[in-house]
Amino acid sequence: MVQIMNDENGYKVIRGKDEVQTSSSSESLLLQPAAQSQSHSQIQQQTQNDANDLKLNDAHEERTNGANKRKLQERIYLGDISSQYGAGSKTGQPQTSLDLQTKRKPLGGKSLPLQQRKNNVITSDLAIPSRLPQKRQATESSTNLVEKLNVNDYKKSKVVDYEWDDLDEEDMDDPLMVSEYVNEIYPYLHELECKTLPDPQYIFKQRHLKPKMRSILVDWLVEMHSRFRLLPETFYLAINIMDRFMSLEIVQIDKLQLLATGSLFIAAKYEEVFSPSVKNYSYFTDGSFAEEEILQAEKYILTILEFELNYPNPMNFLRRISKADDYDVQTRTLGKYLLEVTVVDYKFIGMLPSLCAASAMYIGRSIMGKFPLWNGNLIHYSGGYKVEDMKDCINMIIQYLISPVEHDEFFKKYSTKKFMKASILCRSWAKKIIAEKKDIFENANE
Repeated sequence: MVQIMNDENGYKVIRGKDEVQTSSSSESLLLQPAAQSQSHSQIQQQTQNDANDLKLNDAHEERTNGANKRKLQERIYLGDISSQYGAGSKTGQPQTSLDLQTKRKPLGGKSLPLQQRKNNVITSDLAIPSRLPQKRQATESSTNLVEKLNVNDYKKSKVVDYEWDDLDEEDMDDPLMVSEYVNEIYPYLHELECKTLPDPQYIFKQRHLKPKMRSILVDWLVEMHSRFRLLPETFYLAINIMDRFMSLEIVQIDKLQLLATGSLFIAAKYEEVFSPSVKNYSYFTDGSFAEEEILQAEKYILTILEFELNYPNPMNFLRRISKADDYDVQTRTLGKYLLEVTVVDYKFIGMLPSLCAASAMYIGRSIMGKFPLWNGNLIHYSGGYKVEDMKDCINMIIQYLISPVEHDEFFKKYSTKKFMKASILCRSWAKKIIAEKKDIFENANE
């Protein structure tokens, strides 16, 4: 079983161990040459005095260095965090590199990514194939972008039977909004989200994994993500990396926490401007995994995924729909919570991020009492989703809201004033409409 350890408050960087190096006092002394006018007896007397001074200085430095070493031994370093919590071994001693090599098992497959490297040589199992031929071929055979994307295949409604306003026209003067490319960007994202979906049945194909274990793991990830104060995009990408990896590899129970740590480590490097160092991740696991193990896991995860990290983040779709909602902050805050529900709950694995974003916005507008709930602008800027397309996803979100709290850290995160107490508000609303047997789809387009 994965043990979730959440006793630490925040993260901090602690200096690593420094070797105590002291130079001999004889190297720091500048011996002046004797004058030519000095006699032989005077030179001998001066040499004897210098030797006595050196002995006294050496004795003094020996006492000083001994005291300094005792002080340094009393400090607790980040690398020795396992000994502080007794996680290194049964006797509470820190793990050695040999212990880590024999005790830890690979994440999955036949290769052993977590073994200690010898002579810094990457084995053939971990060798990364060159992508240069693929890039050259793609460059040589480039075609028209619109033809390449097959935009019509990704429209949710082939027949446009609704009216919508061109809200991108007002952003033509803003270079950051790239309005002239929006009709190419979002069709590409809709194509990409189909390619980066994890296997919805992988959780039942894993021999040792159960839905409850994934819930515990994701809840622990929510806590680590909050402590590190990372972006929402980082969390979504970390979950996607973890799910896609488990869709391809069998993961043992004692490696689940290492997989989650490595996934967040990769996602933070990809999304953040300043990402936490590997020392912080090792510290947050209470020393369960050494820095070298996390780095080896990072390399193995990226190799299995073939370095495909270009994931269409659900937040991009939510921001796009929010444009049709006049960028209402309250509705979007509720939408963030509801969208994150679709990531933490295993029942939503395999659902398109754009569909989850549209469903979250629909429920958010319903909670805020907006009318109409869904119109032509919202259909267009959601990617073509109509109410009929979202019913199943919306009902699944409501079912999660009326169920007992399963992810404590996730619920606690969104119960603060910063997020408008979204978790409390949404659950109260869901229980109310179920008790009143209210149909939230009735007259949605009027």
